[in-house]
Amino acid sequence: MDLDDGNRYLLLGCLGSGMTALAEILLDQGAVVSGMDAAVSPAVLADHPSRHLFDSLHPWSAEIDFHRFDVCVVSPAVDRNAVVVKTILAAGVPMVALPEAVARAFHRRRQICVAGTHGKSTTAAMLAWIFERIGRPTGFFIGGRTRIADRSGRWMPEGPVVLESCEYRQSFLAFSPATVILTGIERDHFDCYPQAADEDRAFEAFVRRIPRDGTLICPTDCSRSSDIAGRTNSGKITFRVMTSDSTHQKAAADWTATNIRHYGCGSTFQCLRRDGTEVEVSLNVPGVHNIANAVAAMAAAVGEGVRPQQVAAALQDFSGVRRRFEHRGEIQGIVQIDDYAHHPTAVRQTLQAARRAFPNRKIIAVFEPHQVVRTRRFFLEFADALKSADEILLLPVLAARESSGFPECCRVSGDLVRHLNASGQKAYLLTDRNQVVSRIEDSGRPGDVLITMGAGKTDLIHDELHRRFQRHSVA
Repeated sequence: MDLDDGNRYLLLGCLGSGMTALAEILLDQGAVVSGMDAAVSPAVLADHPSRHLFDSLHPWSAEIDFHRFDVCVVSPAVDRNAVVVKTILAAGVPMVALPEAVARAFHRRRQICVAGTHGKSTTAAMLAWIFERIGRPTGFFIGGRTRIADRSGRWMPEGPVVLESCEYRQSFLAFSPATVILTGIERDHFDCYPQAADEDRAFEAFVRRIPRDGTLICPTDCSRSSDIAGRTNSGKITFRVMTSDSTHQKAAADWTATNIRHYGCGSTFQCLRRDGTEVEVSLNVPGVHNIANAVAAMAAAVGEGVRPQQVAAALQDFSGVRRRFEHRGEIQGIVQIDDYAHHPTAVRQTLQAARRAFPNRKIIAVFEPHQVVRTRRFFLEFADALKSADEILLLPVLAARESSGFPECCRVSGDLVRHLNASGQKAYLLTDRNQVVSRIEDSGRPGDVLITMGAGKTDLIHDELHRRFQRHSVA
């Protein structure tokens, strides 16, 4: 956002990942940033990792002089009918949505946008990391904390920018992409896309924003992505991952990952370009899905003039994004991993990666489903994905933007637990994070692998486990 609009910003819903990324971008531009959030409390102020970004932090109910702000930026998660929104508008403060604010911040820049149902944060972080490692640091807006100075957003005065581009409520239509990486499309966000066709129209509208001399990078194994790509006028680059069970696929691609070898929490593979260029890539993040992310990042980076060998060297040092198969330590011999997975495909990929990384070990999956509608629509898919774990601890559904009450959230998770147990799994419904911590404390054994998954605050389970065990060791 241009500072001639003013340099005193109020971020509404400020503790979400996208809003903290914007705060970092605005601070880089010399702005003064304050925030309001429903989650602001003395405990949050003491512990939240983003509190240092804000000149002042206020709870929803705070009575403050809104006239002192030049611009208010509102998160997509905030209800536009909320009293605080109406109060700010009545005060005459200009209000813009988060995607528009990001677009304004980078509107004169070459935008490389990463869109799709899965892998946006990791692919965008890989690409930003590649530029960082070759000495061409770039601006970025990413929905997860990267290893680049532990940031999720950064403004730079020149060069291209890497933007994670979310389809929720068509947020990505605020951007003007020169290049789009489309990681793939699956059903999601039922609250704003009731039908798959609604989702496809949004993605098509987005990729149609690419100019004729721009580029769309998309996978060959996603028919919805391929169909949309066929209806655009930009240049196209395709990629695919050739696993042992996909060698029958005949569709050629511009970039292909082949000869894949998994080891622990990583892999090596050959990255082949259609022109015969070949480079070996080593990754220190697990899973076939991350190989696909890396190939997409390779294609985009080479398109920006980076040599394939430089990309491979940078990817070897890439250590992931916060809350994406993030190692949270080990306590009493129990390996701790946290992941943002809240879609059946992501849950399945996370648990499959854990099986490869920790063979012959007991995997305890803690899962907090996200939204009642999503959980009901994906009921059987979640059940199938969770079967990869040896023990499943389910929390009540996190209603998030829904109006569902706690009893209904418990009932839906309870139905899933009963279905899992009826199919021979070991599944348990626990009503809050403290119950999860107590169960792990009582029944966890050295060698177990604890994986927390969800879009809420399941990551805090690891912090509480460390506190509990530290208290026991002192006692």
